[in-house]
Amino acid sequence: MKILFIAGQAIRSNSSATMMNLAFINGLVELGNEVNVITAKLPNEHVAIDTGFKVPKGIKVFEYAIGSAFNMMSNKQKKKGLKHSAISAIKGLARNIYYKYSIYDSQKSWVQNVEKFDVNKEVYYDLIISSSDPKHSHIFAEELIKSNKLNFRKWVQLWGDPMFLDITRKGFLFKKRLLKEEERLISVADKVIYVSPFTASEQKYIFPKYSGKINYVLIPYFKRDESLPNQTLGDNMVFGYYGDYNSETRNLEPLFNAALESKLKLLIRGNSDKPLRSTGLIDVKSRVQIKELEKVEKNTDVFIHLCNSKGSQIPAKVYYYSGTKKPILFILDGDTEKIKQFYKQFDRYIFCENKKEDILSAINRIRLSKYSIKETRIVDELSPATIAADLLRKIEI
Repeated sequence: MKILFIAGQAIRSNSSATMMNLAFINGLVELGNEVNVITAKLPNEHVAIDTGFKVPKGIKVFEYAIGSAFNMMSNKQKKKGLKHSAISAIKGLARNIYYKYSIYDSQKSWVQNVEKFDVNKEVYYDLIISSSDPKHSHIFAEELIKSNKLNFRKWVQLWGDPMFLDITRKGFLFKKRLLKEEERLISVADKVIYVSPFTASEQKYIFPKYSGKINYVLIPYFKRDESLPNQTLGDNMVFGYYGDYNSETRNLEPLFNAALESKLKLLIRGNSDKPLRSTGLIDVKSRVQIKELEKVEKNTDVFIHLCNSKGSQIPAKVYYYSGTKKPILFILDGDTEKIKQFYKQFDRYIFCENKKEDILSAINRIRLSKYSIKETRIVDELSPATIAADLLRKIEI
């Protein structure tokens, strides 16, 4: 099949959305499909640029620049000093204000690049996939279809976070706007696929009229890693949490306190509105680029996955770690029982609740190597090709 994959998140940016998109693209290619990609191009020196992400060979990529509004509010790389810190803080405030009152973020003007997409009208795509976040990926697909620049069979929207149920968006009147726009977007697609079974279930309840077109697939792991832990038991084991932890969505304090009490060697890499500080055996830094992260992960013996404190979305890191042979400490939060029951099917994760005492117990269990060989297997059910095949099956193409 010939597939057009639209990713509003720049394919060469340091983000979880990029890893998800590349995992899906890799899976589609592995199945023998021809994939073209439309994606955003970040401004020069943007803080999120990461050239470590590579698309599969033979993929045709159309990159279009994001608009001036996004460029003005973006932070740049390799800038230091008090003046730069003040400018970054102002830009951060501007982004927050913009996002508070706008359904879409400051990248939405990227949609105007539909006019620049020049393709022979004879070109036929069996499938168009628009992937969010950002959600204006779906707007780009909608406008491209309206332009009659290409022929296609089906359009599927692949959703990360939903709109109305997004736990970071608040305000009664604003939520009503989100609900209306989300329903409009869902109505124009042939299929709508979420990457959380819990979100898909809730969306079917909210939008019963369109429940027949709503489904879910899980996120594929980003790559297969056969390497083993450097340490498999004892106090020298290195645990790693690699992800953002904004206080509104993820509570990292129980883990931090458990690490202090147990004298745990803990590495933390991620951005936060309330960043923790390195102390003792705990090493804390902000988000790092993929090449540096790979080096850190190589020296990690146990990966840590932390659930969101509320909402139906599951952080993607658990899927990426499922492509490794290292233990995964799965810290439950939010609707803990429902989440645990679903992920128990893989016989892969070491579960505990997001409470200091429960985390301490799990750490001790891992240090004593009290887990089965199944709990260190690569989860083939989450391979890119397997998930891509599940996606194509569920959209009935």
